[in-house]
Amino acid sequence: MSFSRQRRLVVAGGIVALVVWIVVLLHDDGSVLGILVREVPTHEGWASDSSAADVLGRMRKYEKKSRYDDAIKAGIAWTEKHPDDGWNGWIYMEVSALYLKKARKDEEHAEEDVTEVILYRDKALPLFPDDLYWLQRLAAISESAGDLSPTQRCVQYRNTMKLLDRVNILLTEEKDRVARQFRPDPADCEQMKCVSEQFDTSVNRVRGKLQQSGCE
Repeated sequence: MSFSRQRRLVVAGGIVALVVWIVVLLHDDGSVLGILVREVPTHEGWASDSSAADVLGRMRKYEKKSRYDDAIKAGIAWTEKHPDDGWNGWIYMEVSALYLKKARKDEEHAEEDVTEVILYRDKALPLFPDDLYWLQRLAAISESAGDLSPTQRCVQYRNTMKLLDRVNILLTEEKDRVARQFRPDPADCEQMKCVSEQFDTSVNRVRGKLQQSGCE
């Protein structure tokens, strides 16, 4: 298989994942640990917590029981023990999303939790510089942080727009790639339409929040 063919398959897979995540997000508040656990390679026969999949699985179990602190500790412990693990970006993102859940449930400490949301979002961001799916999710995390924090609202809404600007660049490149195909795959075109519509919805929503909050 040629390199270009491999790249097209990876990109297409990322778009499918983004569409799946959009559906999940509409029914949940941002966590996709279930998807992550299915995506991360497992190592059959290894001891507990000997791979990122093990850690994400344990985090998911804690999350289902609303044991957010335990889930966060499990993820952070893994990244500290394995700082060069290729899947740490996924764990950072889930830690960030878990802090969002904590912020929603505990208004008294919401500002502290939002600070942690941003910290782990920033740890995840350099690991997904050109990924439509994960950048869109990081934008959603930033938007939620702005919703929850009066003191950081404008900054986080602006950060959301910066991430969406990057998403738009990648989306345009992918549209151009599909358009250059001799016979574009109808499925590719439908996926691109779905992603584009979701992008437009996100941009319009955040622009509205910026205006309503007096951030512009």
